[in-house]
Amino acid sequence: MEGGDLILRKFIKAVIICVGLPLWGGETQGAQQDVTVVTVLGAGGVEEYEKKFTEVAKAWQEACKRGGVRLVEVGAGRNEAEKTDRQVLEGVIAEEIERGVSGLWVVLIGHGTFDGRETKFNVRGEDFTDSDLAAWLKPFKGTLVVVNTASSSAPFIKALSGKNRIVITATKSAHEIFYPRFGEYFARAVGGLKEADLDNDEQVSLLEAFLYAANGVKQFFEKEGRIATEHAMLDDNGDQRGIRAESFEGVMAIVSGKEKGGLRPEGERAHQIHLTPNKLEAMMPENLRLRRDDLERQVKALRRKKGVVKNGVYYKELEKLLLEIARIYERVEDGGS
Repeated sequence: MEGGDLILRKFIKAVIICVGLPLWGGETQGAQQDVTVVTVLGAGGVEEYEKKFTEVAKAWQEACKRGGVRLVEVGAGRNEAEKTDRQVLEGVIAEEIERGVSGLWVVLIGHGTFDGRETKFNVRGEDFTDSDLAAWLKPFKGTLVVVNTASSSAPFIKALSGKNRIVITATKSAHEIFYPRFGEYFARAVGGLKEADLDNDEQVSLLEAFLYAANGVKQFFEKEGRIATEHAMLDDNGDQRGIRAESFEGVMAIVSGKEKGGLRPEGERAHQIHLTPNKLEAMMPENLRLRRDDLERQVKALRRKKGVVKNGVYYKELEKLLLEIARIYERVEDGGS
């Protein structure tokens, strides 16, 4: 089944034809994604987990290479600077914020703990809490993605949720303390796994990777005949609550009462973000992609108002938004100028 974004983009092509604008084509090349992915390889504890975590980290290496994004690895190999991994991570985040990167991903691969008061991510040396990570990331104003694949990771949603932030955790509560398999499935999907591409647009969004991984975990426990000990969550509308994969039909969230008060449904922003974009997306410069994404969200917000606003107003506003999106595609064909 095609997702809302893909249907919208096909409709935009129809608008382009109708208003006489040229279709996408040519050899235009967009700028490389201004994104840094920071992976944090936690302390494995025992050989079994060290091996699993290393394999997940390797999958992220391959995905970042495929997506052409900058990768910074913390916790892998020897630390020549004689700093703790916690100190190294804090410094890396500060450096990326200083550089002015527009997109920052922090991926935690390892174990988490909860002592009844606070949740921590386990690294070599002193561990760090959800509050620590939130404080280090507070100055960042770009698009932030945090993927915590550890046990007891759910509190990271409340600590990090906010505007233009996507937070994904392997568990629905701090009390899910057993090793989660979510991170293994997610790492496979995020690099562009065909089976995870639900809307068939030749790229895997954050949302699609989340849904694929959650479904993989579900199938694992069903096959083993065991009660599931992990339930992944995603938050991208800033409500600090998050949502489980079961609340989606395809890539569309089943709207609940918590979207009242102006909040958009969960998943809309996450479905616009791709680590490894398809050829069409790769051609689009970052500034135009961000504007296109904002316009698409406005279209969806307007659609939710249909039946509330007068038809004349609705279609006038819809036309305005669609034409601006069409002009973005025209600019890209002309070289993004």
